[in-house]
Amino acid sequence: MTAAGGQGRIALWGTPRLWPLSARVSAPSSRQGRARGVLALLAALFVLLCPPTARSAEPELAALPLPELTARLAARYGGQQPAQWGPALPGTLTRLPASAMTKNGPATVALTFDACGGGYDISIIALLRELRVPATLFLAGPWLNAHPAEAADLAADPLFEIANHGARHRPASVTGRAAYGIRGTRSVAGFVDEVESSARRLAVLTGKRPRFYRAATLFCDEVAVRIAADLGQTVTGCTVATDAGATLPAPAVARNLLAARNGDILLLHMNRPGAGAGAGLRMALPELLRRGVRFVRLSDAAGAAGAASR
Repeated sequence: MTAAGGQGRIALWGTPRLWPLSARVSAPSSRQGRARGVLALLAALFVLLCPPTARSAEPELAALPLPELTARLAARYGGQQPAQWGPALPGTLTRLPASAMTKNGPATVALTFDACGGGYDISIIALLRELRVPATLFLAGPWLNAHPAEAADLAADPLFEIANHGARHRPASVTGRAAYGIRGTRSVAGFVDEVESSARRLAVLTGKRPRFYRAATLFCDEVAVRIAADLGQTVTGCTVATDAGATLPAPAVARNLLAARNGDILLLHMNRPGAGAGAGLRMALPELLRRGVRFVRLSDAAGAAGAASR
């Protein structure tokens, strides 16, 4: 998932390593690796031509009490065994749809921030407000528990879109698979609760259901991706892990930001005061704005894709 040394671009293939990963996830070698690379290229073309967006939650599901909804989805998916595990499976949004990108001129990118748990780097939010830069904020249950007043303040600001980072901040698994030492949800029922209980909590906070869900560590299996779509949630990864899981110093974060390309989804963390994200943003954002880079929320990009398809 992560970046280092000024890069941090996510490829559509790769092998999990201990946190943090190397800057760029390279394709495996050998005949099997080449075959996987071809499949990954086909998946990438599919994503670019048909950008992944979750269908609206089935009306009967959205209206059901959580236990009944969970039972229905457990019956639908309980017999399925996942075969894939990674941060950028088919159906995961890792780049902005082509229709939302700038055709000529400066790039269009999306800033996204994860609030996993722990602290609150208010300098990031203050900078975004000062420069009027929109962003999508993925709030996890542990962070919401620790910062209810701050969450309400963010939800009230139209500059920001509030998105779903899970009730307990777990990787998206239906078998308990772990990533970077974090145990994933253990069953269909556990994953449904991770996504849907958080979605309903955020709906109360903001007045509307979130549209985007990001798993802890970005790792998902393909059954979880399908379940999230049934719940009206677009599973969202990133193009660039800009602060490498809040491990990079400010100059490296700034380099990653300044290297952003048209259509990139940039991931940083807003729950680690004193890490490199805040200072790196302060170093890079004024220059990106001077270049004319256009920043969008994920829903803005999804809206542009929908309008282009009509």
